[in-house]
Amino acid sequence: MIQKERIKVLNKKGVKKGAYVLYWMQASQRDEYNHALEYAIITANELHQQTIVFFGITDHFPEGNERHYTFMWEGLREVKQSLEQRGIQMVILHKSPELGAVQLAKRASLAVVDRGYLKIQKKWRNDAAEQMDCPLIQVESDVIVPVEEVSPKEEYAAATIRSKIHKKVKPFSCPFEAERSRCRIPFS
Repeated sequence: MIQKERIKVLNKKGVKKGAYVLYWMQASQRDEYNHALEYAIITANELHQQTIVFFGITDHFPEGNERHYTFMWEGLREVKQSLEQRGIQMVILHKSPELGAVQLAKRASLAVVDRGYLKIQKKWRNDAAEQMDCPLIQVESDVIVPVEEVSPKEEYAAATIRSKIHKKVKPFSCPFEAERSRCRIPFS
């Protein structure tokens, strides 16, 4: 179960008749406990379509260096293998992430993206949402309790936010089963 509080529609486009559901992996570079991935798979299964996972690699990530990219590549290789075992293809392109997402979304019924908090990630999502002709749906995958559910204002101390988080943790910390893709049509 993916809680509705984790989900945010980023544009006003309607679901279209496409070949697959696209999951644009951005901040949540994993296949376990990834609400955005599970949302994409569940939606694809409901539409009787395959799920395609996309990751874009840019040479110009702020403060990215060779060690960062090496570590990321090793992790992405593991994620790709795990996804294949679940019947899901992963496409990794050496392209700015928002451009690759827009390109692959042209054949998608809808696109799903995880939530990253960096300025560049916000910019990529906003740019992609404007350019896509299908819905772009953001699903919070990196925190137990979505930020907006904890407090409507900026908190300045752990003491003020801690009790608010504790009040909300239980409904958001329920485990969920990993879904398998039911449609395994080769991506081309």
